[in-house]
Amino acid sequence: MVLLLTTVSSMYAQDPNFHVYLSFGQSNMEGAAKIEAQDTINVNERFQVLETLDCPNLDRKKGEWYTAVPPLCRCNTGLTPVDYFGRTMIDNLPKDVSVGVINVAVGGCKIALFDKDRYKEYAKTAPDWMKNMIAEYDGNPYGRLVEMAKIAQTKGVIKGILLHQGESNTGDSLWPQQVKVVYDHLLKDLDLEPNSVPLLAGEVVHADQNGVCASMNDIISKLPETIPSASVISSRGCSVLPDNLHFDAEGYRTLGNRYAQKMLTLYGYVPNRDAYAMVLQAPFGFDLENSSIKHGKVEMISYTSKTVGTTRKANVYTPPGYSKDKKYPVLYLLHGIGGDENEWMKGGNPQIILDNLYAQGKVQPMIVVMPNGRAMKDDRATGDIMAKDKVEAFATFEKDLLNDLIPYIEKNYPVLKDREQRAIAGLSMGGGQSLNFGLGNLDTFAWVGGFSSAPNTKAPKELVPNPEKAKDKLKLLWISCGDADGLLPFSQRTHDYLFENDVPHIYYLEPGYHDFKVWKNGLYMFSQQLFKPVDDSSFSKYSVLGQASKTNMNDAKYPQVLPDNRVIFKVKAPNANQVSVKFGKEYNMMKDGAGQWMVTTDPLDEGFHYYVLNIDGAEVVDPSTDTYYGMERLASGVEIPGKDQEFYALKDVPHGNVQEILFASKSTRATRRAFVYTPPGYGTDASKTYPVLYLQHGWGENETSWSKQGHANLIMDNLIAENKIEPFIIVMAYGMTNEVKWGKLNEFDVTRFQTVLVDELIPYIDANFRTKANQDNRAMAGLSMGGYETKLITLNRPEMFSHYAILSGGTYTPEDLEKHQNLKLVFLSSGSKENPEGIKSATSALKDAGINAASYISEGTAHEFLTWRRGLRELAMLLFKE
Repeated sequence: MVLLLTTVSSMYAQDPNFHVYLSFGQSNMEGAAKIEAQDTINVNERFQVLETLDCPNLDRKKGEWYTAVPPLCRCNTGLTPVDYFGRTMIDNLPKDVSVGVINVAVGGCKIALFDKDRYKEYAKTAPDWMKNMIAEYDGNPYGRLVEMAKIAQTKGVIKGILLHQGESNTGDSLWPQQVKVVYDHLLKDLDLEPNSVPLLAGEVVHADQNGVCASMNDIISKLPETIPSASVISSRGCSVLPDNLHFDAEGYRTLGNRYAQKMLTLYGYVPNRDAYAMVLQAPFGFDLENSSIKHGKVEMISYTSKTVGTTRKANVYTPPGYSKDKKYPVLYLLHGIGGDENEWMKGGNPQIILDNLYAQGKVQPMIVVMPNGRAMKDDRATGDIMAKDKVEAFATFEKDLLNDLIPYIEKNYPVLKDREQRAIAGLSMGGGQSLNFGLGNLDTFAWVGGFSSAPNTKAPKELVPNPEKAKDKLKLLWISCGDADGLLPFSQRTHDYLFENDVPHIYYLEPGYHDFKVWKNGLYMFSQQLFKPVDDSSFSKYSVLGQASKTNMNDAKYPQVLPDNRVIFKVKAPNANQVSVKFGKEYNMMKDGAGQWMVTTDPLDEGFHYYVLNIDGAEVVDPSTDTYYGMERLASGVEIPGKDQEFYALKDVPHGNVQEILFASKSTRATRRAFVYTPPGYGTDASKTYPVLYLQHGWGENETSWSKQGHANLIMDNLIAENKIEPFIIVMAYGMTNEVKWGKLNEFDVTRFQTVLVDELIPYIDANFRTKANQDNRAMAGLSMGGYETKLITLNRPEMFSHYAILSGGTYTPEDLEKHQNLKLVFLSSGSKENPEGIKSATSALKDAGINAASYISEGTAHEFLTWRRGLRELAMLLFKE
């Protein structure tokens, strides 16, 4: 996955897909909790332990591999963090990757026991009970760890080191330096590159669990300052034994999982993204120089620029093994507004990134050209870099690139000259240039990438005026940005346009700002895609983060919707013991060391979905989202974007008004509520009257649902602005006048609601709004149960309505409508995942009977609001036509 770490690998055949992890420490790494039944079953054979002792009681021999059924330290020790570290790793890694662990730990020891220069002196002072444990390792636990690690290197590759130690060093401020001594010794003795293997150190029992040694965590937290490749694993919230010194079995499971979550992240995986296990970000060591591999070269070239009228410079990287007898594709890699031809070299180490990728066989051999994108005679990044002439020079560079630089490279280097062998990418201003130039010259570039593209990026319709041509010409279009980058909206708007126009592309969001951490990762991920066969169906798999759901409150980042329509939920509940998110399916969430619970769902259908959180048995709404009445209660909602989302989007058009009304209902002895949409211009012409649509919600919802979840008002506003409909009023009333249990729709008695609607609400509307108060100008429609209500009421009171519409709520037969006079329209619709054939056949039968009937099937959707939004849009364009 990352650097090939051992120079001894030439001596034997290592399996790069066998990942080995060393673990050492004292009692909590040794395992102080009793092994429970759940810990001994369903251990994947891909998770292996290298036995460090002869254990006849376990039928294991020192130096041999076994399936990692505990105990994983000595013959009679307990459960350790390593157990669930390995299990979590296996659950999140590709199926062809195995994990091996080596655990050497001694209860009560100080870190000095693992210092090969000090262990003898320390062991002499140890109590007898500790000397007995040390003796099991022939008096040298460090030596046993190295001995076993060398055996492991004959089979696999060492990928990391796990440490849990510190209780016996509590208060020792020199502990980080002592750990570094051990770490450095391990690297040297195992022929590993400096800083090439991540070290994960776990906190001791935390103060929140009244840890006896909790003060040591302040010292442990400083370890990354001493060892740059080290990370600290939080123990916050991990349950403990009564001694407040050791974790219990559940505490070890949680802590081990946290070790794994961090290690997975370091190696480029996104934990709990179990639909596919793949590297989604640059792994640990990707930008560290490796002395044991071949390296490419970087040279500065000068070329004559007729565009600028001067000689200009660029850096050119040629790959390891470069030969003038071979022809190469070319990547043109552009810098930002404050940089020049050296910016990538100074901040990004592209030569190291690419060298490492070549060594791992992950990139095609290519030449990389890093020019100065400021095409003017004095192209230095000095003075006011935002000056008008300097900004304009970045646009001028398009001509310099096409007419001067590319011809120079093709004349002086052995390059392939067709468009499919030419790529362009850049950061910030260079990202905008890359999108502008690449998408504007599809006959020149087939591979285009923008990292954190700046405001110079053209508006989407200018970038891709012909989506069909872009689909045909582009091999890959890559757009990436950090989630905390202030320039994110420029990437977002480009993605939205491409998404809505079905142009294949990778939209890659990651944690980060406007800096080289993000841009280096962009280069690492983008370069691996270049000059190879591509499968655009895999594009949706690439992204570390998702986009915030449009239902989120106050710029909350979660829930996030991934490109493949999976949803990431994240909730802070530090004192909770169990948290889940509940749709139709329930997903258990995982807690991290900061008290955040997180889970990623399966892919969801496009559209709106209700959900609730279950926190220790209490179902509550998510404080990060708006609330919606659904599921017979207030619930949270998440929105999966549809490619046609523009028709219900909030746009800069005239808007109507949705107002709450209260009306007296004698039949129910109550004041009831409804919402009324009046179209734009309703208040300006007191003489104009309007038709009315009575629009009903579904089971478990209420009178707010069509305007809040369904965006009925926005759908109407946009249709009116497009001159696709004549304006009309919509009335949305609460239809649940008696209790209906889910699945018992046939027991619903519509009589009470029919009285409320026909005898009380309609007269109120006609008296208080400027309606065309007659059958010809009155329609009724509803979704799901509201559609069933519509059917019953229109059959019972046919004189009231002339337009009937059922959205996912059943059908009419010709016999139902035999005696209906002045019937102008019957409209039936559903999602394609519901009962489309039933809708089509019912509509055909109505037409054959001479009834004006129409149907609509929402492609790719089921029984949810995107289906009904689309249905309302199609219905609205058919209503009240002369």
